[in-house]
Amino acid sequence: MCGGGSTPKVVERDPQAEAEAAAAEAAKKANLEAAEKKKRYKGSSLLASGARGVSGNAANSLLEQAQGKDRLGK
Repeated sequence: MCGGGSTPKVVERDPQAEAEAAAAEAAKKANLEAAEKKKRYKGSSLLASGARGVSGNAANSLLEQAQGKDRLGK
C-alpha cells in the first residue's frame, strides 16, 4: 500500500530557455505597440491630413478656402 505502484514523473525545466522565450514575447509585444503608436501619430499629423485637420474634409481645407482670395480672412 505504501509506496507501491509507479513513481511520479519528474518534470524537467530549463529556466534559461523560459526566460529567453518570455523576453522574446515581451519584445514582440512592445514592438507591435510601438508600431501602432507610430502609425496613429503619423496619421494625425497635418502632412497626412492635408492641412484640413483630423475631422475635416477636402472641401474645407485651408488651402482650398484661400484659393482665389487676395487676402486672408475674406
